[in-house]
Amino acid sequence: MASFFEAKQAALSAGLNPGDKGFPIPNDLVAEAAAGGLRLTIFHWGTIAWGMYAIVGLSLAYFAFRKGLPLSMRSSLYPLIGDRIYGPIGHTVDILAVFGTIFGIATTLGLGVEQIGSGLISLGILAEKSQSVTIISIVVITAMATFSATTGVAKGIRILSELNTWICIVIVCYFLIASNANYVIASTLTAFGEYVSSAVEMSLWTARSPDERTWQGGWTIFYWGWWMAWAAFVGMFIARISRGRTIREFVFGVMLVPSLVAIIWFGVIGSAGIYESVYGADMSIYTTSVNNWDYAGTIYAAFDVLSPGIAATVAKVAALFVVVVFFVTSADSGTLVLGRLLSFGRRPPIQQRIIWGVLLGFVTLVILLLGGKEALKALQAASIAGALPFTFVIIVMMVGLIKSLREESMDTVQEDSDIRIAGTLEVNELS
Repeated sequence: MASFFEAKQAALSAGLNPGDKGFPIPNDLVAEAAAGGLRLTIFHWGTIAWGMYAIVGLSLAYFAFRKGLPLSMRSSLYPLIGDRIYGPIGHTVDILAVFGTIFGIATTLGLGVEQIGSGLISLGILAEKSQSVTIISIVVITAMATFSATTGVAKGIRILSELNTWICIVIVCYFLIASNANYVIASTLTAFGEYVSSAVEMSLWTARSPDERTWQGGWTIFYWGWWMAWAAFVGMFIARISRGRTIREFVFGVMLVPSLVAIIWFGVIGSAGIYESVYGADMSIYTTSVNNWDYAGTIYAAFDVLSPGIAATVAKVAALFVVVVFFVTSADSGTLVLGRLLSFGRRPPIQQRIIWGVLLGFVTLVILLLGGKEALKALQAASIAGALPFTFVIIVMMVGLIKSLREESMDTVQEDSDIRIAGTLEVNELS
């Protein structure tokens, strides 16, 4: 695949354009690699991530709203250890959830700072990324998130979040229109179909060679660790808004709908980038992502390729706005969730929210500064380290939930049987 892009770069340097005689034509290996990359993206960001959130969210919602227990991680252990959830074991479970959430949100904020820096460079506001820019970005995001979490601007944050949703829809439409729509739609549908047919195989694939282990550790394991670290945070949020739903409705709403949104987002934008890289007359997207390893800057490079000029600038500003608002609202929600995790689901006081907000910013800053030029690897390591202990909590939550559901099912069957017997006896007496 690399040889094709080298040949394409040489052809463009020689003044040739796609379709000219002598311009390299992508072979089947290039097409398969592109499809494989898109399929893996859907695999990493699709149902597996939301499945982890669904486990935690369903367990929290079930034991809180069905069994009357506190909206806390420890409640999922009640079928296994009973009232001991209020002792050291329960405290340990909640603390592990807090640590996982801290490192999960810190990883998100760190990656967000990278995206903000790339956006400012793309707009010409910054010449290059630096330590001072990293510090300022984290301080500003932390301050905005803490302010919104401790004051009466929650409604404003909600409005910004809804505006973000509409901007994201516009961005997806932009990529669909500005690139080759036929290719984008066909590529997205094909990748989705391939993912559905090979999801189990991909989930069970285990690296064997050193190169495979390096790849799997840097991508799949990192993503799984990241999702597990976020599971307490997202699960708590989902549980709080799911009162009155059936389990079927909950699973459908949590797993299928967000996964479909992720497939559309990554399918459209990813396919557009692949098309321009393989068939287009510009190497900027490929150079930014592959040669420079600047994943945060890839989408900004795509804007310049698809619509050079003022349209690209407007799109960059919109994307940068989306990134900033997303990470501010994530940190904002994180301060509230962290407080709830240690207060049995109750809304934490303002002082506690301030402490959590500052702590999130501090942890993120320490990870990035200690990581230096290897900041991405440092974020990956932090996310995996935070998620590993909570992984065992998720497993125990599944066991507790299944045990409680089975017991409730048996009780329901017994109640139905008792009702039928009582009805039969009453009929016999009347006759």
